[in-house]
Amino acid sequence: MVVTRQLSLNIKLGDSSSFENFLAVNNREVTARLTQTVQSLCRQQLPKERLLFLWGRAGTGKTHLLQAACRSAQQAGHTAPVYVPLKEVARLSPAILEELEHVALVCVDDVDRISGDPLWERALFQLCERSRSSDNVLIFSANAAPSHLDLKLPDLATRLGWGLVYQLRLLGDDGRLTAIRLRAQNRGLDMTEEVARYVLRRFPRDMHSLFELLERIDSASLASQRRITIPLIRSLE
Repeated sequence: MVVTRQLSLNIKLGDSSSFENFLAVNNREVTARLTQTVQSLCRQQLPKERLLFLWGRAGTGKTHLLQAACRSAQQAGHTAPVYVPLKEVARLSPAILEELEHVALVCVDDVDRISGDPLWERALFQLCERSRSSDNVLIFSANAAPSHLDLKLPDLATRLGWGLVYQLRLLGDDGRLTAIRLRAQNRGLDMTEEVARYVLRRFPRDMHSLFELLERIDSASLASQRRITIPLIRSLE
């Protein structure tokens, strides 16, 4: 039933979301913890900490890491994880959380999107409660720590903070430069440091916007059969 419900959501993991292509830099501890957690599940060993909460500003990599955890578990073949993107809450129902305590790995992204919604808050709280007596792992993300979310159900904030809570930190300029070139390389694109620095000077610098721009650059390069150069980038401004 759980697998059927997940398939009915028509939710796909990002093709490029993996631990290997996540530039940890300021977030090495949380990346290592997530990797160890998934490895334990794949060895059919229960991790000591079964609830993890990641928080940070937009562009810190929350979605990337949650999807990477799901993808890693999926590729290992031991478990069929469930990824719930609450940014799509308008087309989802709290009922999708029912019985997820029977799934080895459940990742719930953007918890802040349901703050103030009594049905969703109650459903999340009940999932946490059921999972306490189960053998699964819950990983949550939000734009703020559990105690700073605008939740109307105090018990939910308490439950979300019971496990390990990690703050994700933004990359600096050098990190952004490395990240966009690494993402380009993973797509089979050759982006020189000069071109990458031009992109950082001329376009929004948050990672979400930069990766969206890279999609446009890839399409423009393919359509025009041109290398990635500053003149090509200028045509996208």
